[in-house]
Amino acid sequence: MKETADKVYRNAKVYSVALDGTETHAEALVIKDGKFAYVGDETGATEWIGNTTEVIDCKGKSIIPGLGDAHLHHAQAVLKYGTCSFSHIVPNPETDTPDGVVKLIQEKLKTYAEEHKNAPVIRGFGWDRMWFAGVLQGIVRPFTRHDVDAVIPDKPVVLTSFCGHLVLLNTKALEAAGVTKDTDDHHGLIVKEADGTPSGYISEPAIFRPIIYSIPNYDFTPEEYHDCLKKAFNDLNASGYTLLCDCQQVESSYAVLSEMARNGEFTARVSGVHNVNDATRESDLEKAIANRTKFDVDELFMVDTVKYFADGSLAMIEPYTERASDKEPGTREPLLWDEEHLKESMALANKEGFNIHTHAMGSYAIRRVIDCYENAQQLYPNPKIRNIIAHCTFIEPEDRVRMGKSHIIASNQPGWFSDNPTEEPVMVAWWGEDVVRQTYPSKSLISNGVVCAYGSDFPVNAAYGLAGIQVAMTRRHVKLDPTYELFKDLPAALPNECVSLKEALQAHTIHVAYQAHLEKVTGSIEVGKSAELVVLDSNIETTPADQIQDIKVLETVFKGKTVFKNT
Repeated sequence: MKETADKVYRNAKVYSVALDGTETHAEALVIKDGKFAYVGDETGATEWIGNTTEVIDCKGKSIIPGLGDAHLHHAQAVLKYGTCSFSHIVPNPETDTPDGVVKLIQEKLKTYAEEHKNAPVIRGFGWDRMWFAGVLQGIVRPFTRHDVDAVIPDKPVVLTSFCGHLVLLNTKALEAAGVTKDTDDHHGLIVKEADGTPSGYISEPAIFRPIIYSIPNYDFTPEEYHDCLKKAFNDLNASGYTLLCDCQQVESSYAVLSEMARNGEFTARVSGVHNVNDATRESDLEKAIANRTKFDVDELFMVDTVKYFADGSLAMIEPYTERASDKEPGTREPLLWDEEHLKESMALANKEGFNIHTHAMGSYAIRRVIDCYENAQQLYPNPKIRNIIAHCTFIEPEDRVRMGKSHIIASNQPGWFSDNPTEEPVMVAWWGEDVVRQTYPSKSLISNGVVCAYGSDFPVNAAYGLAGIQVAMTRRHVKLDPTYELFKDLPAALPNECVSLKEALQAHTIHVAYQAHLEKVTGSIEVGKSAELVVLDSNIETTPADQIQDIKVLETVFKGKTVFKNT
């Protein structure tokens, strides 16, 4: 007689992919003490059923491993849930104008400020710089502090863009932060008006985070962080997620996450990072070493990676010349690091045994990051280190080969694999049609032996979950896209880069676990692993690729316990 199981899932279509690509197909599985105790046929599972066993009849529907998100901003969930949101604004490039968008932002801000009269600082999230860069009827119209001052002149306002790389401060916020004509503009990242007065527009977290956090009462309270992190856990569980790779440390939020983990409030594992920026690189690494285990709580919350931003948007390979200020065709953004500093810092991080997670979107930035990773491994060989390049927007064919040979993980965002007509006119003007039509490769990375781990960049995008699997397989828009109604009929973007269901599921499960050094713990349905799974309302293996987005999550299980149930 077998031990009595806690749960038995029967009459199911269990589908899982292991790290080596082995596929598991089974009819039933057994959970005992938070782990998978059996995976196989109905007969074998029956032997585990006792008086106290919960038996779930899946009625022929799929069970897949709990999903992982390889690149999201869980620590910044407060931006999504605790600020004035502009997510309702979805301009039509052919009919809307920047002035019209500004009016919508102003209306929302005015209403929000009236509802939060006691708030010492008004915080907002979700505007898009492309709305003002020419994508709306070709009109370029700067978004500045004056637009915000017109509705909130008497208290600081900080508005973070949806991509997280820009903020707009009104005049009161600039004054509170001490940003003046005399403030170093950091090579144009602090945008100034003709007379040198700051416009309020500031690029890149390394520059703007110290500024906005210097504003009295800008930071959120522990209670605000806690409530928003809890909401994020709930929403992510509802989409099937049980493993999250946070990619930008917010120390006050990380402190709350640690406390939540210790208090048993985690409903997914979280891996985190230590931030390293060029100007403070030495002290940042010293702090990462000193705080190596400061936030860690068992396998629930581990911070063993350092995070770099190689570029902000797109640093491209020549023949594009570095003219970041004039935005003429052929422009490429500069790196956010001095190249020698980046090389040296990454080598030191490698020496200390940290994984490195680097934001790199442009082909030039990606090539330089590969150079740095390879140099670091040559100087301080360490096969345990798992280095990551996030986004991989434009990557030359030869660098796809190099990533595979150097065992560099590609943290892709499948939600971005479809065409983006909102941004493309501007991008084509900068770099040309041929370059723009090669964005976000996936299949060719996999074909070159690159481990692709899929993520969402939440809250930049919604956590796509199953819809992300569909986009990876079809490279077309899905209903979760805010612009779905505008662009749903567009053909596949780079159809030769579509991946199979097996590849997409592997990238959303075991590869995310591998990135987080948890492949022996979670990421696939195997006996002895922690019981993380998702019960679906359909058979994902027989569902047409363009209908996967319609599959619903019925139940999400973390460490053997149900953390979401669709009632």
